[in-house]
Amino acid sequence: MVKPGMLVQFPLANGPVMQRALAGRADELDGIVDVRLSSPLADPGWFSRDLSNVFRIEFEVFIGNLGRPMHDRKAATYLPNLLSTSFKPHDERPAEDKPVDITFVTTSMPNSQGFVSFGPHQWNKRMYVRRARCAVAEMDSTLTRTHGDVYMHVSEFDYFVDATPEPPDLEAIERELARMDAEKREGLRRVIDEAGIERIWPLLNYLARTPIEDLKLLLGLAEPPAEYRTIAGYLGEVLEDGATIQIGVGDPSSQMPRLGAFDRKHDLGLHTEMVAPGIAKLVDAGIINGRRKSIHRGKAIAVAWSGSDPADLKIIDDNPAFEIYDPEYVLDIATIKSNHKQTSINNALSIDLTGQINSETVVGARMINGTGGQPETHIGAFLSKGGRAITLLPSTALSGAVSRIVPQLEAGALVTIPRFFADTVITEYGVARLLGKNHRERAAELIAVAHPDFRSELRAAARELFG
Repeated sequence: MVKPGMLVQFPLANGPVMQRALAGRADELDGIVDVRLSSPLADPGWFSRDLSNVFRIEFEVFIGNLGRPMHDRKAATYLPNLLSTSFKPHDERPAEDKPVDITFVTTSMPNSQGFVSFGPHQWNKRMYVRRARCAVAEMDSTLTRTHGDVYMHVSEFDYFVDATPEPPDLEAIERELARMDAEKREGLRRVIDEAGIERIWPLLNYLARTPIEDLKLLLGLAEPPAEYRTIAGYLGEVLEDGATIQIGVGDPSSQMPRLGAFDRKHDLGLHTEMVAPGIAKLVDAGIINGRRKSIHRGKAIAVAWSGSDPADLKIIDDNPAFEIYDPEYVLDIATIKSNHKQTSINNALSIDLTGQINSETVVGARMINGTGGQPETHIGAFLSKGGRAITLLPSTALSGAVSRIVPQLEAGALVTIPRFFADTVITEYGVARLLGKNHRERAAELIAVAHPDFRSELRAAARELFG
């Protein structure tokens, strides 16, 4: 079906079957096919081989570990859109938009009424199916059952493919391990023993290029750095009972449930893009119960349950306390701000003394990821009655060699959150409250939570910048 000149799209957390099928046609396609991806989980060939004469890769929302090297060498580009407004060009300015010709999405098997759902990783899949000229479903019978606005009828799709994943192939894993040096091979064997073969199997393409410690962090097996525990303590002090929270992916935020940031809270709600490991356990324990929410009272609401660990997914499976809705609703800033005390909890790579927050680039303009839902969740919480927009970051990077709090962002660094939406910043050295403060006052707040080794030079820079 795919022809040169088409735009084809594979959403977040999508299956590998049709990606492999398309990449396998590289030698027969006579022309360029545009391929749009989000944080790909597998390499069907276009990352490891130079197929730029056939496939032109574009990332949206998230770049991800697997796609980052390709973006680094400028063999791929990035689409700066938001999940909640990504179809504004299609819906309102079709003459200015390039339509999606084919979207490939992962779905459940049809139920007895002929409806499919998208499992725990719905994301923008329904949104694409409704707009693409052709929709192909990869059916996976193992998907977690979810509640909310999650269904589509089979009549809304053009093709179905049986794509239930094969059980783990032990020989394939052994072949992958055999390619590695002895130290990494033994380290991975220990990780496999601890995590289980079922959790390692989907990450097969990552094993060779992912450091052991990063893999352990991804699987929730590593002991978080000591500064994360301190950050969790400060977060627990700032977070109010009755708040409705959003929590971002990545560190330190993904470690906050595990480190007890929410354990002593009461009547929290959940309205989020995705989750961190342990969030479902907080719902199960009644700490997150949604009693004080303004909308969807008593329900935990998300775009996807991505970020959950296996124990979380068991709690979520067929549990009506957890509901999924499309991002054009959940991440609409107007929806987010309608929650009383909506509180966003996101991460940053760096922040300057005026409060400009960068969550996308390092070493100047090098993108290591996209925005995700951070702009919408942060701004929505900022605008919420009684809300708070919290940014977490360790005070330093590169083993303490550089400060993440800087006088000015580097040339080329992207501003994810403008300074006029900056609110509360937490490092292991305390809480900086920026709301309502001028540039001099903001500099003082941020310097107070910077690493002590960098405070002197930050003070000198602040005097030069602000007097």
